[in-house]
Amino acid sequence: MFGDIGHGLTLFAFGIYLIFWKDKIANPILKMLLPHRYLFTMMGFFAAYCGLIYNDYLSLSLNLFGSCYNIDGIEAGDPVPRIHDNCVYPVGLDPVWSVSENYLNYVNSLKMKISVIIGVLHMTLGVLIKATNCIYYRKFIDFFF
Repeated sequence: MFGDIGHGLTLFAFGIYLIFWKDKIANPILKMLLPHRYLFTMMGFFAAYCGLIYNDYLSLSLNLFGSCYNIDGIEAGDPVPRIHDNCVYPVGLDPVWSVSENYLNYVNSLKMKISVIIGVLHMTLGVLIKATNCIYYRKFIDFFF
């Protein structure tokens, strides 16, 4: 799914529509999607969350909290001065990255690293749940092999 606030909220709203108005839906295509309505809702919610982390709304960078850097009067190759020494952008990616030369490389690298971390955590959780199920149902061969 997209890591974008706009796309995520659209999919989230569609999932909410399918959840609360499931009895009033007459369209046969939408009726086919009813068993998956919770999946759409959760995909939309987490896509909006990842878009907040990436600071991305419909492929545009947001400037919600201002930047920690002052880029006025900076020429190419000069170091960018910070506004305060211990300034940290509160949520997501600092918007000054959207005007940098290596923006695309940096953001793609960040997204790939976050995807790998979430994937490894997801697979580890699945293995742990499978192990506890094997112990609970006393299937020790499945547990060890």
